[in-house]
Amino acid sequence: MSRSLTPFDKQNFKESKWRRRQARIEDETGRILPRPNVRRKVIVIICAVVFVVAVCGGIVFFNSVTTQQKTEKFAAVQQQESETLLTVVNKENPLSSDYVPELKEIGSFKVRSDVYKPLTELINKGESSGINIKLTAAYISYDEQNELYHNKLNELLSDKSYTNVRAEAQAQKLVPKAGCSEAQTGLLVSFNTDDSKVKNFIEMNCIEYGFVLRYPSDKEDITKISGNNYLYRYVGKDNAVKMRTYGMCLEEYNDYLLQQKNNK
Repeated sequence: MSRSLTPFDKQNFKESKWRRRQARIEDETGRILPRPNVRRKVIVIICAVVFVVAVCGGIVFFNSVTTQQKTEKFAAVQQQESETLLTVVNKENPLSSDYVPELKEIGSFKVRSDVYKPLTELINKGESSGINIKLTAAYISYDEQNELYHNKLNELLSDKSYTNVRAEAQAQKLVPKAGCSEAQTGLLVSFNTDDSKVKNFIEMNCIEYGFVLRYPSDKEDITKISGNNYLYRYVGKDNAVKMRTYGMCLEEYNDYLLQQKNNK
């Protein structure tokens, strides 16, 4: 009788081979080897763990890069905002007739949106200290500034002692031409400082809220604007503190920053 051949069973062959090897090792060392399928499971688990660690590491790296990029972008935006707060507006650096900042109302006046909060806090601080701080002017549009300038010019020209040239020069020191006034930025505010207590309170506390006296009397040769004690400019707290510390007006402070930048 012919016998049919038994098909080759690879798994049984491996199991039989393992059993023979196991018997030999147990006789020699007493150790017990793991079954082949257990060994494969261990390898699969190790590979899975390595994969998970690699994926997690990639996610952490990606997040760190993204966070760094966001931080750098935020710093750049802050730097840009800081620079706009320090913009000097005058005859040499005029604003266009269509320039209008983002504005927010405070009482019957308007200021640039980022001025609203610190200005409100300064006024509230005065209130809590028994000081009534009143605004007398804030944002002025290009057209409104043009009207104010010509009104002042005509007022001076009505005085026969003024020539046209002299009247124009004097008018610009008192009321800048349209486009040449920082009131158009929404960063310049005017306080009623007739009361000495109000005047002293603002002078002492303004820098804590980011404001500086814009046109000090002892800086007229630099600002080209007659000194007064009621016009304050918002520049941000850090800048305000430094300007007070260095005894600088806005023009001087801008020159100082430019020099520091060039020396790097």
